[in-house]
Amino acid sequence: MSDNNFLVKNNKQIQLNRANKRFQRRLTSNAKRKRRRKEELGLSRVEKLRFRHYKKFRGFKKVKAPVNFSLVEEPEEMIKFAKNIKKLYRKKKKVFVIFKDTEHIGYDALVLLLSILIRFRSKRIKFDGDFPTNPEAKKILLDSGFFEYLYKNIKEEDRYSFIKGGTIATHAYKKVDPKLTSEIISDASRTIWKKNKRCQGVQRSLIELMHNTNNHAAYDKEGDKLWFLSVQHRKKEGIVSFSFLDFGVGIFESLNNKGKDSKWYNWERSLAKLFTYENNKELLKLILNGELHRTVTGKAYRGKGLPGIYGAFKRNHFNKLHIISNDVYADIENNKFLSLKNAFSGTFVYWEISSNNFNTDGFN
Repeated sequence: MSDNNFLVKNNKQIQLNRANKRFQRRLTSNAKRKRRRKEELGLSRVEKLRFRHYKKFRGFKKVKAPVNFSLVEEPEEMIKFAKNIKKLYRKKKKVFVIFKDTEHIGYDALVLLLSILIRFRSKRIKFDGDFPTNPEAKKILLDSGFFEYLYKNIKEEDRYSFIKGGTIATHAYKKVDPKLTSEIISDASRTIWKKNKRCQGVQRSLIELMHNTNNHAAYDKEGDKLWFLSVQHRKKEGIVSFSFLDFGVGIFESLNNKGKDSKWYNWERSLAKLFTYENNKELLKLILNGELHRTVTGKAYRGKGLPGIYGAFKRNHFNKLHIISNDVYADIENNKFLSLKNAFSGTFVYWEISSNNFNTDGFN
């Protein structure tokens, strides 16, 4: 066979192979179209687009977010949501959060969402989600920086700082950080009073919560001493919201696990001599009023811990104090204490400051 004939024959074979590949691609494409038409039969245009979006995340565990995504307003549903996510995290499962039916996202819950994001991304576990249909909820989620940081490489370290547009900032750290609290309060005072003000009750409360993260830490869990703080500047309302979260064992579990070398060892026996309480919600009232501290140590508390935070609230340093820990939810402003069916592993504290709260001139 001449070289020319060989080239002609070889070229024909190449063309035939290419044609065969194009034919196979058309068959595959037609099969996909038929399958998609069958899957999308009866769906509206919007539903079709959403269905196609979800298909990209095959292999992800779908978790539906509560309609009211707020720890303060819906603690039971939010704790259940967090527990489901936590189980998947421990199993290293990829997660997709469905927000489409969420009608409201509370500023308080953003700290929970971003803390979950940090945990997944720092362990290189895929974590994603969609947008709420509700425009207000969608805006809050976008402003939180959740989607901005969703695809960034978050390293496994002790300190994080997520800031979005000067309105929402979320910090995470393992240490007490007075400098950070001072900067946060200076920023807050400029939002509320248009100048630097001192809010010592707020700063002391933040420092106490940071300190308590170590005291309430779980002894056998990785990342147990990391606290999370989100600060939201609601400039139109003249309000700044603070949401603090730690994933330790919580207030009551911490008390129950005190060793013999702790001054709190056998605290129940001491307290039972003077007070009667039937559950943790009644115990929290005793803690806030400093009764537990006085009974066990024989000394009045010195503005530290939860009694100190409660004291700052009573002195009008901030408003709308809420506490969630283990099986207790407390709305302090409305004297509402509830026992939760779904226990929260950790402690969550929320409050707000506005122009009617106590302040002094100067820097913190």
